[in-house]
Amino acid sequence: MERNGKGINSGIRAIITVVALLLCCTYSKAQTPSSEETRGEITRKKSGTEKLKDFTLKTINFVDWLLNTVDTTYVEKCKYNMTLMPEYSYGYEHYRFASSAGESQSISIAPNGYSTIGLNIGWRWLIVGYSINLQENHPSTDFNASLCSTRFVLDLYYRKNSEGYRIKRLSGFNDGSKELKGYESKFNGLTVEQAGAGVYYAFNPKFSYAAAYGMSTVQRRSAGSFVLGMGYNQQRFLFDHSSLDPQIAMGLKDGLNFKELRYNDFNISFGYSYNWAFAKDFLAGITLSPSIGYKKGVMLFPHSSSIEASLNFDIVTRAALIYSNGKYYAGATLDSHAFFYNRNGFSAINGFGVLEVCAGFNFWRKK
Repeated sequence: MERNGKGINSGIRAIITVVALLLCCTYSKAQTPSSEETRGEITRKKSGTEKLKDFTLKTINFVDWLLNTVDTTYVEKCKYNMTLMPEYSYGYEHYRFASSAGESQSISIAPNGYSTIGLNIGWRWLIVGYSINLQENHPSTDFNASLCSTRFVLDLYYRKNSEGYRIKRLSGFNDGSKELKGYESKFNGLTVEQAGAGVYYAFNPKFSYAAAYGMSTVQRRSAGSFVLGMGYNQQRFLFDHSSLDPQIAMGLKDGLNFKELRYNDFNISFGYSYNWAFAKDFLAGITLSPSIGYKKGVMLFPHSSSIEASLNFDIVTRAALIYSNGKYYAGATLDSHAFFYNRNGFSAINGFGVLEVCAGFNFWRKK
């Protein structure tokens, strides 16, 4: 009986203990947020400012990795935040309009080269500056900007000019007795307006755009890379026939008898760039970026107009010869653009380029 009494007492105590535990669990559950409530609270915390901050930081880190990640055994990263760079620039441009309807005929027009001196200041990727014209025939508006990181380049330009042109070459014209081949004279009947933007990305982390064209890194060992790009160009030409000599104006074929030509060009390019580190702190670079573009053009004639679209090729060429030890640098770069437009019975080829000679130094060392 005693044993049975102890068993009954033990059973009662066990029941009381279980009930107490259940009550405690129920009370604890009532006081503690559920897992769903906890997840909701965490979600609410990250859905506000913190979530936006995390996304922004991840985006910045990814972009920085994409644009600036390099193999440091080939490329020495820039140790400075800013640069100061005086420069001398020489620019040129050329235009050729040709008609292939019937007897071929062409006119080549170009101004003499123009020169500027300027001072540039840069912060990491971006370089801006101001230049002074040394000659009168400089384009009335000439804007160029470039953002250059180790593996990425963004080019912007806008140009407009209507002065200083000369007819450089004629083909298919004559003065009644012989063909005018050596003809050259001033020509004030051409107005050119150009605008464009292009982005280019180098795939190889052993290669640096900025070493050759930005002076902000140093290519310690030779390397090259395939380059993918895309861009947009807008070209507009106003052609005043009354400014031509009468013997030339009277001999114009229908294809060259236009008053205005304008076209828009959307293009994609694939090229190759190579940096040759031929001696300590010295670099020679070359970049060729041919592109294929969809061009929609409008031509206005004295009594008619026409619209045509076509696929045409363009090319961007860059070259550089640079000395840089990471802090001080000097060298020369060439940036050249050539545009080709063809349609039924007519073609236009135009291009411009800028040769820059510069020297400077980097400062404000990064922490």
